[in-house]
Amino acid sequence: MTQFDYEKLGLKCGLEIHQQLETDTKLFCRCPSTLQGTRKPDFEVKRYMRPVLGEMGTYDKAMLTEYGKGMDIIYEGYNDVICTYELDETPPFPCNSEARKIALKIALLLNANIIEEMHVCRKNYLDGSVPCGFQKTMILGTDGYIPLVNGKKIRIDILSLEEEAARKIKTEDKTNYYRLDRLGIPLIEVTTKPDITSPNECKECAERIGLLLWMTDVKKVIGSIRQDINISIKSGTRIEIKGVQKLGWIPNLINHEVSRQLGLIEIKNLLAKNKLTVNDIPNISIDLTELLKNTNSNFIKKGIKSGEFVYGINFHGFRGIFGKELMENYRFGTEVSSKVKTISGLKGIIHSDEDLKKYKFSDEDIRSIHEKLNYKNEDCFVLVLGTKKKIEKAIQVIISRIQYAFEGVPPETRKALESGNTEFLRDLHGGARLYPDTDSPSIMNIITEIEAIRKDLPEYPWNIMKNFSKKFNTEERLIKKLIFNGKLELFKHLVDIYPENPSLILTTLLETSKALKREGKKTEKIADNDYISLFEELKSKQIGKEIIEDIMRMKTEQPHLSISQIKDRLNIKSISLEELQKIIENIVNQNMELIKEREIRSLGPLMGEVMKKVKGNIDGSIVNKELKEQIKKKLEAIK
Repeated sequence: MTQFDYEKLGLKCGLEIHQQLETDTKLFCRCPSTLQGTRKPDFEVKRYMRPVLGEMGTYDKAMLTEYGKGMDIIYEGYNDVICTYELDETPPFPCNSEARKIALKIALLLNANIIEEMHVCRKNYLDGSVPCGFQKTMILGTDGYIPLVNGKKIRIDILSLEEEAARKIKTEDKTNYYRLDRLGIPLIEVTTKPDITSPNECKECAERIGLLLWMTDVKKVIGSIRQDINISIKSGTRIEIKGVQKLGWIPNLINHEVSRQLGLIEIKNLLAKNKLTVNDIPNISIDLTELLKNTNSNFIKKGIKSGEFVYGINFHGFRGIFGKELMENYRFGTEVSSKVKTISGLKGIIHSDEDLKKYKFSDEDIRSIHEKLNYKNEDCFVLVLGTKKKIEKAIQVIISRIQYAFEGVPPETRKALESGNTEFLRDLHGGARLYPDTDSPSIMNIITEIEAIRKDLPEYPWNIMKNFSKKFNTEERLIKKLIFNGKLELFKHLVDIYPENPSLILTTLLETSKALKREGKKTEKIADNDYISLFEELKSKQIGKEIIEDIMRMKTEQPHLSISQIKDRLNIKSISLEELQKIIENIVNQNMELIKEREIRSLGPLMGEVMKKVKGNIDGSIVNKELKEQIKKKLEAIK
C-alpha cells in the first residue's frame, strides 16, 4: 500500500457505523424482526418516487440525482410477516422499548450524553429503499468517545436509533427490486467526529466500535453491521464511501481515495496551467450516427442497426486528462464513465485517450470523427452509444462532470469495491432532507431507567481480551474472534464445563468451525446447546477430542439429530482403561521389530495404529500416555 504523508495532506476521516439490534419486533410496528432469507415472496407492489422539499424549503441535490436515474421500484413482501406500516399505509406504532434500551446501553458504553427527550425525524431517501420515501430516525446520544490502544480518544458526534431500510434484491430493466422483511428492523448508527488521521487508525477505530457493539444485544450475522467512511484532505473535499463490508478493506479504500483526490487536484491545476476555463467546455454534442453506420467497430455498427445513435463531443485542450490515473487501474475516463453508467443507464463511454484500435475503429473511422468534431492534436473527444433519451442524459452528465474538473473534487457518495477502488453512487446528501415526523410523539428517556442500565453495563471488550489471554494463556486475537463470532458467552460456559483444556474449546469454536465452512457446511446449524452437550460428553470421557470434528460435520448435515444420537450413528462407545490397555498391548506385540529399530520414536506410527482402533472413543492424550508407558516397558525388558 502506498504511504502518504497524511499529516501534511491534512487527512481527516470519520466513521458511520450501522448495526442492527436483536429484538423480537421492528422499531415502529410489531412485525417480526427476522429476515426471511431466500423464501419466495407472496406479493409485489410497484411504486414511483419523486423528490419533496426539505425542512429548509429546498430540494436535496442527491435526491434530484436519484430522481434523474428514472428508476421504477418494486417491493416484495410476505402475507404473514409484513403489515401495512411497511407499505406506508398505516401510521407508526409506538417506538420499540426493547430497541431503545439496547441503544441506551450502547450510548453509555460510548460515554455519550443521553438525550432525555428524543424527537423522531424523517430523513428523505429517494433510492427506493424506504417505501414512504423517508427513514424514521432519532438522536439518542451525543458527545461520546471511543479510546484507541495508544490512548487517543475518537469523539462520537451522535448516536441515533433508526429504522433499517428494505434489502435490495436485484436491478432489472431500470427497475430496482426491494424486499420488505428487513425494512424497519431497529438499527443503531454511530457517527464519529473527523478525528481519525491515518488509514490504520480508522481500521482500529471501526474494529473497536464493532467489538463494543457486539458485547450488547445486536444481530450477529453477516450483513448486520456496515461501515461508511467519510474522507477528506486539505485541498480536496468530503467524500462518503458506503458499503465497507470488511475491516480489512478500510486502509486501502482510504489510500485510494487520497490518491483519487490528489489526482483530481492535479487535473484542476493542469487545466489552469493550460489556461483553460469552464467556458471552453462545449454544451452541445454532434450526431455521428450516419458517419459511423459502416464503421469497422462491430458493436457500434450493431447498435446503429438496432436503432441506437452515436454522439460525440470534443473537449479542447483535454488530451491526456481522461487517461490520467487517479487510483490503481482507475483513470479520469473511468470516473466520468462510472457516473454516466449510474445516472443514464448506458454501459459507458469511449474517449480518445484510450487505444481506439481495441474497439476495432479503422484509421478512416478515426479521421472522419476528427474532422466532424473539429478535433485538434491537443484535444480529447468522447463518444456515447444508446437511445436518444439516454444519450441526452449522458451528455449532460459528461459536461457537468468535466465542468467540475475546474473546481477539483466533487462532493459525492461512492460505493466501496473489494479492490480498494470506489465508484459513483450519488451526489453527497445535504441537510435539506431532514425534518420532524408529525406522526410520532416525543420519546422520554427517564433518568432512573438510564442509571439502572448504567449499573448493568458489560465489561469493555479490549479489557476482556487482555484478561482472557492471560487467564487462558492464549492470544488476544483469538478472544477478539470469539467476540466477533458471537461466541464469547458460549466460550465462558464451555470453560466452566471443561476447564482442563481451554485451547481445545477455542479450536473447536474457531478453527474447526472455519474448516467445516470451507467444506460448505452450514455451521450455524450447530446450536449453543449442541456445543454444551459435546463438551459434557468429553468431560465424562464418553468421547475423545479426535471425534469432535466428525460429530460437528454430521450435525451440520442432520441438524435434527442430538449429539447423543450422532454418537450412536457414528458408533462411538466409551472405552474403559482396561480395554484400551489390551488394544495397545496387541498392537505393541505385533510391532516389536519397529520398537527395537526405532525405540521411543516408534510412538508416532504406533499412535496412529491405536487411534484407528479406538476411533475417537477415548481421548488421545490418554492413549498417548498408555502407549508410551507400554513401549518403555518393552524397551526395558529388551535391555
